[in-house]
Amino acid sequence: MTAPPRPDDTGPASNVTHPGDGGPGWGAHWAGPGGESFFASFTELTTLGRDESAGVALRGEDVSRQHAVVRREGPIYVLADQGSRNGTFVNGAQVSEAPLRPGDVLRVGSWLGVVAQAPRGGDPGRFPEGVIVGPALAGALAPALAAAAHDLPIVLEGETGTGKEVAAGLIHARSGRAGRFVAVNCAAIPESLAEAELFGFKKGSFTGADQSRSGHFREADGGTLLLDEVIDLPLGVQSKLLRVLEQREVLPLGESRPVKIDVRVVVAAQEPLRRAVADRRFRGDLYARLNGLTVSLPPLRERREEIPPLFRALLAAAGPGKPPALSPRLLERLCLYDWPFNVRELALLARRLRVLAPGEALLSSAHLPPEYAERAPGAALPGAGPRSASLAAFTEALRSCEGNVSLAAARLGISRGKAYRLMKEGNLDPEEARKAER
Repeated sequence: MTAPPRPDDTGPASNVTHPGDGGPGWGAHWAGPGGESFFASFTELTTLGRDESAGVALRGEDVSRQHAVVRREGPIYVLADQGSRNGTFVNGAQVSEAPLRPGDVLRVGSWLGVVAQAPRGGDPGRFPEGVIVGPALAGALAPALAAAAHDLPIVLEGETGTGKEVAAGLIHARSGRAGRFVAVNCAAIPESLAEAELFGFKKGSFTGADQSRSGHFREADGGTLLLDEVIDLPLGVQSKLLRVLEQREVLPLGESRPVKIDVRVVVAAQEPLRRAVADRRFRGDLYARLNGLTVSLPPLRERREEIPPLFRALLAAAGPGKPPALSPRLLERLCLYDWPFNVRELALLARRLRVLAPGEALLSSAHLPPEYAERAPGAALPGAGPRSASLAAFTEALRSCEGNVSLAAARLGISRGKAYRLMKEGNLDPEEARKAER
């Protein structure tokens, strides 16, 4: 998630829902060479191609008229190339046929697709505030945005760079509060100055206090204060923070009278606050006061469908003039990368490419630094099972699925044809597996 004017802060799902489970259906988020994007659901038999009659029309001369099909086989969907001129790719490897799972990255000509469950209520796309989101992030943010107009305290949890500050800014924008949005990184405040920085101080109240300061709470009066990395506040300051939240007033250092404040407080952390409480690094009573609503922001590797539109927006924000076009292989590499530092890392890559490849009309995978090409083509994405399965693994899967061959194949991420070959190799009988499970 990112707001393009401020790109400095901003995997597939491991809980796979199969069509037969009663959950939402599958489909793919498609990104085109011209920046087009849309979600298309899979049916029992979905044709991909540039032909007008194709179920998913992907325009472009590098797409065959009937390029590939996605067919449903019991609890799974299978992608099959239809003799296309330029081939069909799954996770960087050319395939003739392959089972699909959420998070798989498809390449058909110049189009890139990310397999996902159908978004509930449609694909959110871009928020009115200019923030680009996908369904996973929109779902995570929905409770916080619903509570934005109320004074309910909110905790934002997520890895570095997942967009906690941008999320807090969205909450403030939806709150209707007239005051400022103030973001404070608690980890960057020296321990000895934490109380003074937050609550303010009077001139001469301590050595070096050569002028009075209002402090972050009074700066955010009437608005919203984000306390990022709140776990890093010293325990002594945490106790004073609790009093401020309960009394709705601050006592600046050197002053004798408290000052009334009206501040909506949102806190953020890279790890669960509950864990920090258990480790005695965070006060339990303060946690109880802050935990009106906890929102966990998913990492970028679980929001791969956002990467193409995000990266285009970040490129546009990273330099003057028209941003360069992007090759499908470059976008494929970006979608397959793990992004340990999430959108912050994606934004830095955009800035790097605008600096090191100035004036380029088209950025290809050759422009990427080596670390973004380390994943071998066709390697399994994190959270998705291996594409190959040993006989022992398939035997165990067949037993746990009570002899259901299709379900066992889906669990291991292999085609039904591969499953039957393994059964023949091991002389396996689904009926016997069903009896063994019982």
